[in-house]
Amino acid sequence: MRIEFETDTKKQSNEDIYGLTKKGAFVLDGASALTYKNYTPSGNDVNWMVNWWKKYLEDNLDDTGFTIKEIIKKGIDNFNREYGKFVNIESLKDFEKLSAGIAVARKNQDYLETYVLGDVEITLETKNGDCTHITDDFIKNLDSEVISMISKNNGRNSEIVFKGFTQEEMDILIRNRSMMNKPEGYYILSHEKEAVDKGVYKKVKIEEVERCLLATDGITPLSTRYTKKTLMENLRNKGVKEVIKELRKIEESDIHKKTIGRLKTHDDATLVYMDFGFQY
Repeated sequence: MRIEFETDTKKQSNEDIYGLTKKGAFVLDGASALTYKNYTPSGNDVNWMVNWWKKYLEDNLDDTGFTIKEIIKKGIDNFNREYGKFVNIESLKDFEKLSAGIAVARKNQDYLETYVLGDVEITLETKNGDCTHITDDFIKNLDSEVISMISKNNGRNSEIVFKGFTQEEMDILIRNRSMMNKPEGYYILSHEKEAVDKGVYKKVKIEEVERCLLATDGITPLSTRYTKKTLMENLRNKGVKEVIKELRKIEESDIHKKTIGRLKTHDDATLVYMDFGFQY
């Protein structure tokens, strides 16, 4: 089996992260803070969060005596305890809470388990050519209103108030963030254990798996050029680093976000590509 991985950012702090263990792999995509407030010594609480989860999952994911959901729920208890040393979590407004999408793949005996919570994704291709895409589109659906505003507002550069957004856009983003882990909104890794049960879990026999890709939503612009299946082919042929370079060129070709709908010109992008069928 061949495994390749890459994480890339155009910012000072990468709010994506990936990890590998003996039995598994994972990616996390920290949701950009909608406030200037930071409580941890790192100066970037989102970056602190994904790094905390990386260490926790590296230490615990391989224990197949527990389900993936059980491991994440226990992690939330531990995370809240650690983050609670810096701030009273109960005092935080909804849009001030930390959150991240998470995708996990783990070998458990003869099966490959997969789990997704939030708008990260897993693409699973079987040896018979079937390609399954696992993600949660609820966040994307909520963000579509802001994405539409960005593409239509030609004068928005003079209206920016926070992290590249106008006040009108920020109002909607804050409203959407307040729907986090609520029935009328979307579910994501944050401070609430109940959200974990809303994630998507699947398993497939390892002998049936050809390729598996874990990715954050920063790779979305690649969908203008590739289907999920042809993306897998290009990852096999070019490697993850070259595909990330291609992603950045696509973004540059639409610097003002007019044709490729997205919130940021350059989002953090992370891939873990596992090629079970690759022959050296």
